[in-house]
Amino acid sequence: MTMKILLAFAALLVASLAAAQPAGLGPKFQTDALGDGLYAFRYGPYRDIFVVGDQGVIATDPLSSVAAAALKEEIAKVTDLPVKFVAYSHSHWDHAVGGTIFKQAGAKFVAQENCRDNIRDTPHADLVPPDILFRDHYRIDVGNASLELFWFGPSHSNCLSVMLARPANVIFIVDIANPPQGWMKEFNPNVPDTYLHNMVPYLKAVEKLAADNGVTRVVGGHISLGRSADGKPFLQPAAGPISAVSERREFWETMIAAVRDELARGTPGEQVAGRLAGAPFESRITDLDRGEMDIFYRVIASYLQAGRP
Repeated sequence: MTMKILLAFAALLVASLAAAQPAGLGPKFQTDALGDGLYAFRYGPYRDIFVVGDQGVIATDPLSSVAAAALKEEIAKVTDLPVKFVAYSHSHWDHAVGGTIFKQAGAKFVAQENCRDNIRDTPHADLVPPDILFRDHYRIDVGNASLELFWFGPSHSNCLSVMLARPANVIFIVDIANPPQGWMKEFNPNVPDTYLHNMVPYLKAVEKLAADNGVTRVVGGHISLGRSADGKPFLQPAAGPISAVSERREFWETMIAAVRDELARGTPGEQVAGRLAGAPFESRITDLDRGEMDIFYRVIASYLQAGRP
């Protein structure tokens, strides 16, 4: 399969993911005011945030060209000020594509420095290269509001940044954790873009960031669903408790420790999943899928046997 075909397939996949939304969960997109100039924007199953200061607006992940157009309209309902910056959480197409509409209006794009190479090596016609790069930390100011970006090493991709919006004092975190809780299955059990060796340290760093700054709320890059008493799904609020990050760290610690213990007992990597099926901790995982968990265990076993990428 040629690179052109692969890129075309990936673009189609991104478009279908951006359009997907569980039925009966309200409008296609919506904006929630979180206070102190911070807003959460949802398009289908995806979320981003934008920060409004007295000197302009900071947008984050465009999501897609269609989502970005809707985001631009939603921002215009809040303020007449221009979008001066767009901050990428990371370079994966399902979050980063679509920013051309903001670039054409003069916005500067900000990303962790590794994103530049990712975008260069896997180009997309509507993925705007970053104008401003940083290594570990960068602060974007728009007068009386700001957005700080932090990189704690590779995690879900090699350039994922965690963001802290001020003065709202809310963290925005994408893909590596999603409120309101952390014990959920991995979206892709193959974790092809996850640096397993740094997942726990990364999440600990986010916990410390939250503790040092008194952060109690976090917004994730995807929706979370709840179930009513009659079993009907509903959208969880855009912002959830920061405890979701700690729970996600506990999830990874538990998964890795369980697989490591099995390997230490002499269990072959390909048999670890069978030994762990039905383990007590699995009851904590929402939407557990047996087949996906078996793959997940095998991937962790491979990592523990072969080392970091």
